[in-house]
Amino acid sequence: MSAAPLEAARPPSLTVLMTVRNGMPYLRDALRSLLEQSLKGFTLLIIDSASTDGTRPYLDAMAETFAGEKGGPPGAPELSIVHLDTNVGRTGALIHGLSLIKTQVTAIMDADNIAAPKRLERQYDFLLQNPEISLVGSDITYIDSNGNNIRQRRFPTRHKDLLAGLALGNQFTHSACAFRTEAALRAGGYPASFAQARDSALWIAMLARGDKAASIPEPLVMVRLHAGSAANNLAMLVVRTKESFRLAQALQRVPGLGRSARQAALMRASWALMRLGRKRLGFKQLWKAIRTAPLRAPFNPLLWRGLFGAWLLRRRWWTEN
Repeated sequence: MSAAPLEAARPPSLTVLMTVRNGMPYLRDALRSLLEQSLKGFTLLIIDSASTDGTRPYLDAMAETFAGEKGGPPGAPELSIVHLDTNVGRTGALIHGLSLIKTQVTAIMDADNIAAPKRLERQYDFLLQNPEISLVGSDITYIDSNGNNIRQRRFPTRHKDLLAGLALGNQFTHSACAFRTEAALRAGGYPASFAQARDSALWIAMLARGDKAASIPEPLVMVRLHAGSAANNLAMLVVRTKESFRLAQALQRVPGLGRSARQAALMRASWALMRLGRKRLGFKQLWKAIRTAPLRAPFNPLLWRGLFGAWLLRRRWWTEN
């Protein structure tokens, strides 16, 4: 059954979920980019996790403006702000936020990133026109703390290629993703047991249930790299490594995962265990990976890509420490 055209679904059944903890000064730019979206009439849900800087007063002032006689700028989103009394962490805030969403589509936005003007329109339109797709990402542009472009990152666009890429790492930048709310809830939502890779865990859980994914080949989000950003924080290396092992294990349950990708995922789990000092278990996992496709192992391009990526990560770690 074909989906209704975007123009027939006004106001759009879409909620942008933003979680924030001490988001100043970048929060202003993030919210401005949402207010300037070409798609109008969506819902903006902000979960403030007990901020101690100027975030709460700024959000309260914004809420007063929207509640005034003028009701915010023309076509402004329906604004909902939830202030939490305690810092429940990013995962806890996302779990709480997702439980409040009533719209068919949820789009994620980080408080320090910037959305391209047509980001929401492109992703909402894509999901409406492709009812078989439950998760859609996009290319991204990395920017520095001053908003200067650093580099662009591209992702595969087709479901099977995204699956293969997941064997090496996340193929969906969280802040550039939109998904069908019901599909995410059916998969269990954000898992509370993941402190860092809660988004990857959710995507894999959705894919394991048979949901399909895609990515739009346009940089629809600018992801800010700065000293406080999660994307630039190496202090959580051990946590990320542990979660990487769990993700590689979970990926084995995804239908349609090719043998080369399955082998690369097992190899990724092996590397994670060895980095944690669990060498015996790591070598056991390595042997399992080789047995998956023994003749393919030396010629598996995903393995070589993964080895190169691991070398780059190690080099970066030594450089910055």
